[in-house]
Parts: sequence; C-alpha cells; structure tokens
Amino acid sequence: MHTRPARGRLTAGALTALCLVLSSRLVHAQAGPGIGNIDCGDAEYFEPFAFIDHQNGSDPHGQNVTVMIRGYFLTVYAPDSGLPPGRIGVYDVSDPRNPTLAKYYSGADTNNFREQHSLPIGLIDGKQYIPMQTREGIQFWDYTDPLDAYVAGRIKLPGVTGGDYENVAWQAAWQGRYLYVAGGNQGIYVIDAADPANPTLLNQVSTSSTGGFRVGPIFALGDLMVISNMDQGGAYAVLDISDPADPALLDAMGNAPRMYAISVGANHRFYTAGRDGNFLIHSFADPTNLTEVKNAFLGQDQLYTAVQDQFVFVGRQENVIKVDVTNEQNPEIVGEGDLGRGHPDHGQVTPMGNLIYIGNDHGTGSAFFCHQMGQDTTPLAVQTTYPDDGAANISPDGRLTIVFSDFVDMETLSTETVTVRPVGGEALTGVYTYQFNQLSFSPDEPFAADTTYQVAIPAGGLTDVMGNGLDDDVLLHFSTGSSVTLPVPDAPPPPAGTGGATTGAGGMGAGGAVPFQRFMAPPATGGGLATSSGGSNAAAGGAGGALVGASGGAPSGGASGAPLAPASSGGCSLAAGGADGARLFAVLILGAGGALARRRRRQI
Repeated sequence: MHTRPARGRLTAGALTALCLVLSSRLVHAQAGPGIGNIDCGDAEYFEPFAFIDHQNGSDPHGQNVTVMIRGYFLTVYAPDSGLPPGRIGVYDVSDPRNPTLAKYYSGADTNNFREQHSLPIGLIDGKQYIPMQTREGIQFWDYTDPLDAYVAGRIKLPGVTGGDYENVAWQAAWQGRYLYVAGGNQGIYVIDAADPANPTLLNQVSTSSTGGFRVGPIFALGDLMVISNMDQGGAYAVLDISDPADPALLDAMGNAPRMYAISVGANHRFYTAGRDGNFLIHSFADPTNLTEVKNAFLGQDQLYTAVQDQFVFVGRQENVIKVDVTNEQNPEIVGEGDLGRGHPDHGQVTPMGNLIYIGNDHGTGSAFFCHQMGQDTTPLAVQTTYPDDGAANISPDGRLTIVFSDFVDMETLSTETVTVRPVGGEALTGVYTYQFNQLSFSPDEPFAADTTYQVAIPAGGLTDVMGNGLDDDVLLHFSTGSSVTLPVPDAPPPPAGTGGATTGAGGMGAGGAVPFQRFMAPPATGGGLATSSGGSNAAAGGAGGALVGASGGAPSGGASGAPLAPASSGGCSLAAGGADGARLFAVLILGAGGALARRRRRQI
C-alpha cells in the first residue's frame, strides 16, 4: 500500500509572505565563483594535475561521486565498502589547477554517512538541497549557502542497517517531488521529498516487483525508471512510474556478464561497466523490450560509467578510459590515464567540460584530469527528453526529464531558461531536480487532463558549468490527451527599443521587447506578468529585462538567465496582476533578469 501526497494551492497572501521570507533569507547566500575553463595542455592530458584531499590524517580520505553546487565543488569523504564515518569538503575551483578548501564539515551527522553513489540537487522554494545516503537512510542537506550548510530533514528507511550492497541506501534518484532510493535486496523506497524538512515514505517496492534482483543504480526519466543490479551478474529492468508512488515492471533481463554499475545517456541508451572487461550498451527505446546493442570487450575490472556528449567515461580499478560510442558497434578508447598512486580505485568518474574528476574511494588520492586539449567550447545540447516531443497520453501525475550533453550550471536555471506551460497558458510552478546531466520537473499540481504542454529552452540561457549555452532554441510538446495540439505561431516581436506589450495597468512597460515572446503566456488584462509600477525595464535600445522586479523590473543591464533564488536587485510583487498573474514567480522566484538572444528554434 502507498499513500499519495496532498497538493495544495497557495493564496495570494501566502505567496506574498513566502516571497518576502525567501528574499530575506536567500539574498545573502551568494554563489561561489564556479569552475575555471582552463586551457588544457599536453602535461595535463589524462594526467592528474590537481589532487584534492583534506589534511586531517585520522579522517576518511576515500571519495566517490562529486558535484558542483552553487558555484562550489563538493566532494564527500567516506571509506570504501559503505563504512562510516563521512566528511564533506567544499572547494573553490575557479582555478582547477589550485583548488582551495572553502569549508569542511565533520560531526555527528557526517559520521553516519556511507560512500555516496549519487548527489542529486533539488531546487525547492528558492533553496537548494542534496539528499545524502547514510547508514540509516537519507539526510537532506540545505546547500543554499554551501559555506553554511546544514541538515534540514532526515528519514530512516526500514531495513537499511548500514550494509554495503544489501540493507543499504545505495543510490538515489530525485525526480521532482519524488526521491527514489535503491535499497539493494530491500528493493526501492519511494519518498515524497517536496518538503525536505519533512520527507515521507510513500512506498517500499520489493525486488519481486522490480525484476527479482537487488537494486543499485537507479534513474528516473519522465514516466520511466531504469534500474540494474550491482557487483553481480548483469540484470536490468525498466519500470513504469506514471503512478510515481507505485512503480510497475515493464521488462527485465538477466544472465548478462558480471557487472558493477550503469549510467544513462542519449537516445534511450544505458552503458554498463563489466567486472570482467565487458562494456555493454543497451537500448530501452521500447521500454517493454530491453535490447542489447553491443557487448564489447574493453578489458580490466570496470566499476562506474558517466556520459558526456558522444563519450562514455569508464572508471576501472587501475585507470580511467574515455570511450567514443559514435559507432555503437565499435566503441573506441580514445584516451586513458591513471592517478599514479598505490592501491588505486578509479571508480567514480565525473566529467565537467574538458575536465574529469576521479573519485578514489580507496583513499590514496583523488584528482582532476584534462580529457581534451584546450578550453571547453562545445555548446550544451539537449540529447533526449522524457516524454518525447509529440508524445500523447502522458499521465497527469507524470514528470518531465531532459537529458543534457554535459554538466549543467544550475545557477543559470530559471523560469526564463526552462519554461513548462500549457499551450496558451502561464508557466507552471513546481520542483526542479538535477543529477547526472538529467534535469527533471514535477509541477506543484498534476497536469490537466486532455491538455497539450509546451517546454521551451531558449538558446544561450541555460549553460554548462564551463559557460557554454545551447546554440539553438529547444521547443517540445506533449499531451495528456490522445493528440498534441500545437500553438498558432505568434506575430514577430517589435524591434528592440520600441516598446513592449502594454496590456493592463501593470503590463509590460515601454523600454524593450519581451524576449521569447512566443513562449510566454499572454498577460492577463489588468496585470498579468507585472511589476508593482512599470513591468519590464531595460537599457535604452535593449531587449526586455526581468519579468519580476521591485518597482520597475530589472535594472538596466540585468544579467541573463537569473537564478531561481531572488537577487538583491530583484524581488517579488503581486501588485496589479493578482495571484494568477504572478503565481509563476512566487515559488521559483526570479531575481534580476536580462535579455536572452533570440536564435533559431530547434524541435527535438
């Protein structure tokens, strides 16, 4: 049995109060400097050029998966084999050649950590959280300010008793409001995490319902979930999670070569690291018929994989390799290197731009490598979406997942850079989550029945952590009905500087066209997308600025792609537009916004 979380609608007064609280609490939580896009040279190509370690000799030195959070590099120290204790290191990597420790966390909470196999990020009510796997379940850490992080909530999971591969919280997948935790022999835990301070266990799904194998790697992708075994004979399954709290088996396969872990990439593929040298590619394009695409022998004891562009990075026991899978029938090793330390484990690999970080949980050293020469100038790209563009009969309880080509800079995520809305309606509020290049969205309320939805990602707004944006606009549609109804194209926007829309007392004020007008819901008469006194504002001759701001919108020259957290020059207003006109911005709040270049549109 499982319970379904309640969904409520906020009143205008509640939205105003929430806006003020978030503005006052988050304005002082400044993001870090990000990761430097260095010009990699010969001496750094697949050679460790910067080791990251702490100086506390008695503390654990092993590391696993890592993440960029609010402009800082975060790694978790923990011993191999799921043992305690753990520690957190937060680093300034603006110069990756010289990482600088910014904050070190050690205490009763970190003492309960096990090694981390995922560090998903949740953006909720203007805050950023990471669920950390512990020997009892999950701790939800608030990393809105990475230099002042704390445990906001926690949940003990039945049967989790600190094991390594069994009775364990082994890996987590956060998709919108739902956190799915792989429990090995305990199956899958489904947690309502929309309020990380009060997470609720909705269901525990036994392995008998998920393919009959212990569950390790776990990936939630729209209405699908891909899972696999770990450190045993290869076994895989695809589940239907259109009812998010009650996963249902679609297909499973076993008797594959002995494997350790998988990762999901583009075109409905997942990649397996084999313990006996096998590297496998599977397709779940038909989720009811899992298909082996290729079983290639790459040698050595392989542990984890990670995907970037057309490459798969494989962390092996003795080294790391970069595999080009452009030709799936002939995967080609195009680069390899090692840490140069005794008793290594090159298992957890995290590619970010032209860099890759090797997390060595044996504790003998973890480091940055360059895996390509020069700076990273490859544009960010959308590789696969769940649901597909044009998909129909999507569950009203469904979620959206977008697989990107590289590690996304979550500081560039806003309701301007990723917009989900019914065709002709206003943008939806909800929970955004991110992990392993996969961005997911769950609306605060279920999708409406028999309705076509539009997802718009304008070029140049969302970027990877190296600052590369999308070259093309991305626009896709899906429907909860039997067919997709496409919108009538809007008229072209007026030239910049000639004035924007002026509908209603609080509409878009003169001073510039609204960027990406065709993706926006039309302002409601008497307000709509409004500010307290003047709407959107921009520099003379420039395109429109922020859609939300205090008394006049964004200041001249506002930054493009404002983060979800409010900025000091922005704020919230519900004046003149009413709750319905402003609701878009009340939970996922925009700060100072700026112009986004209009570029060609790409359908996927």
